[in-house]
Amino acid sequence: MITLPHHCEFLSDAWIDEATGYLRRELSRQGEGLTGQPFRISGRFVNAPPHLKQPGDVAQWTATWDGETLASTRDFTTQADLVAEGDYQASLILAQTVGALAPGVMTGAVHELRHLHGADAFRVSSRVTAPVVRDLIGTLHDHMARRTVENPDLAHRARRLGLLERIREIEANGYTVIERAISPEFADTLRAATLRALLPHNTFQLQWMLYHGTEFERIVQNPLLMTLIDASLGRGAVIASLSAIRRGPGKGLIPIHTDHSLVPEPFPEWAVTGVGVWAMEDWTAASGPTWIVPGSHRLRRDPRPGEGLDKGIPIEMPKGSVVYFTHGTWHWQGDRAEPGERVTLHSHFNRGILRGLEPKKVDVQMLHRNAPRLGEMLGEDDWFDKLTAEGRDHLRARYMAQLHRFTDKRKHALLTGSD
Repeated sequence: MITLPHHCEFLSDAWIDEATGYLRRELSRQGEGLTGQPFRISGRFVNAPPHLKQPGDVAQWTATWDGETLASTRDFTTQADLVAEGDYQASLILAQTVGALAPGVMTGAVHELRHLHGADAFRVSSRVTAPVVRDLIGTLHDHMARRTVENPDLAHRARRLGLLERIREIEANGYTVIERAISPEFADTLRAATLRALLPHNTFQLQWMLYHGTEFERIVQNPLLMTLIDASLGRGAVIASLSAIRRGPGKGLIPIHTDHSLVPEPFPEWAVTGVGVWAMEDWTAASGPTWIVPGSHRLRRDPRPGEGLDKGIPIEMPKGSVVYFTHGTWHWQGDRAEPGERVTLHSHFNRGILRGLEPKKVDVQMLHRNAPRLGEMLGEDDWFDKLTAEGRDHLRARYMAQLHRFTDKRKHALLTGSD
């Protein structure tokens, strides 16, 4: 396992130790309130990453409070008061969702999980009726969600999420599309939140969207898009910007370009930046979508005046989809013939060694209500900007170096089929 000391992988030994310790502290602190209130919680998750070394790649855990003492084991029982089962990678969506006792938060997370993975990917049953037990289980969940990192095994994660061909397309064409990466319902919610933030006087574009609501905190951590970003930019990629664009009918306002700002030619063979554009309504050729020149990333330069427009294709995709392009791929904003407005969000990430377009703004409350993934993309897990009179942050330097090596190794295995 490769984690910082205050983080852990879902259902690893360190995760179970942390969860058990939290329960012991809370049971001791709450005293008589939980004495004589026995409960048992149990979980079983299949297709766990092999590096966790669980029998049959099944990760499971049971915690039992008999009213006086707490026992924690690697067993699973369907007789528990709270039973959770599912696919490991799919269930990470919930394991990293903070807000177990907040109205609608877990319901929304379960909805997105089942949209992506099907109704059977996660199942839960509960016989918990005592409010004090329900609240304890909820606060335990949030305590662990704030510490639970993404599965670092890129090959395992990409296969479980069905992204192998998408990663190969990025290497071959410089872009790919993930259709319906979020549910239509969340796309509508996101569109409404974007328009709320834009206001009438923001007629075209608004930056720093991450700080305009929890909807944007959710979308920027989308596990499918982040897996593509990890594959192309490596772990530790940081937010360059999260921006919104609203446009009506007429000519496209953004000409053909790359997103390699001030990068000398020839561009590096490895990607330095990548952008995911979210569609909050269906994209057709008439709706003014992004146009892309497939394979243009192999030229490793910006387009010359008038070049490339005859080779571009419109990105057509249903609402809730995302197009991701990287490696200096040529693209532009198309003309819109349809009435109404096209509203998009642009998740722009840089390789971790680069600065972002937007200044980093680390909001302690934002980090408290999210999994560690958000802190990573705000630069909290690397050693940059952390130099003191005592020197570098060697702990984070070693951690990120190990994570990069493991990611590169697993990407090679993914693309070559060598694992």
